Amino acid sequence: PPPAGGRRCRRQRHHERRHGPLTRMTSPATVGLLINQTKPGAMEVARALVAQLRTRGVRVLALETDAGQLNGGACRPMADAAQLAQEADIVVVFGGDGTLLAAARNVAPHGKPLLGVHFGHFGFLTEVDPEYLPRAVDAILEGRSTVEERSMLRAEVRRRGRDPEECDTLLGMNDMVVASGAVRMVHVHTRIGGQSVATYAADGVIVASPTGSTGYSLSAGGPLVHPASPVFLVTPICPHTLNARALIIPDTETVELSLEGHRSDTTGVVSADGQTELPLGPGDTVTVRRAPHVVKLIRLGGPDFYQKIRERWRYGERSAN
Repeated sequence: PPPAGGRRCRRQRHHERRHGPLTRMTSPATVGLLINQTKPGAMEVARALVAQLRTRGVRVLALETDAGQLNGGACRPMADAAQLAQEADIVVVFGGDGTLLAAARNVAPHGKPLLGVHFGHFGFLTEVDPEYLPRAVDAILEGRSTVEERSMLRAEVRRRGRDPEECDTLLGMNDMVVASGAVRMVHVHTRIGGQSVATYAADGVIVASPTGSTGYSLSAGGPLVHPASPVFLVTPICPHTLNARALIIPDTETVELSLEGHRSDTTGVVSADGQTELPLGPGDTVTVRRAPHVVKLIRLGGPDFYQKIRERWRYGERSAN
């Protein structure tokens, strides 16, 4: 739940001592809603929020696919998430971490803060449980919330034999992954800062942000990294050697990944957050660097990184057996 009154809670003061001051939010006049309708109860909670916002004189935006189900004509329909993010002051996301990751790719380029309402499992990114949402919204409208910034990744995909100036781009909050397009090992040549580091014979290679350290990279043997750390992780997936471990590098570096292969049917994919992907062929190059955008997450004094790994993963606990 949000902190009581106008005082900063102890957890926020602790965060500021470690990482510097958080940005205090101003009260929003327009709130956009992004709702994962596959989550049971998400639409009902969203309807209650619309009623609460309307009584406070706040304009509400929703996607065309959702607006008709939210208290009749109380919401202005938007064609897509990008248009909604452009017009809203803040965006409330109803779903799990995957829903918030998808929202971040649309909202971050417009610089608008996100509030995640937890309808998932782990909830590493979402901030508030549904039962506390009314109090959280009151805190936001009364200026008792802050914004935490998270770095993003940008990938540029250049095709072999094409003009180097031509490229496809992907944006991700968690990670960029170059992997096989089939159930087979691939060879991924990896350069960091222009220097050749390795050609991994593996299932693929992950370039993760600190936020993404708790995702796919962790499953592939990478370390846990505090989300405020200015680093990237380069983690091979099931490498065919005992000498390849995850690398932690400054987030000012550029990582280049290219798919090597002598067979004409060698194929792969590059994916952003495991949700959007592009095909790759031999010689195609994926250049990953820190994105110019950041994700702005609304914080209300909920559990911090250390509490989440301790309470939700039982981090460091010894087995009772």
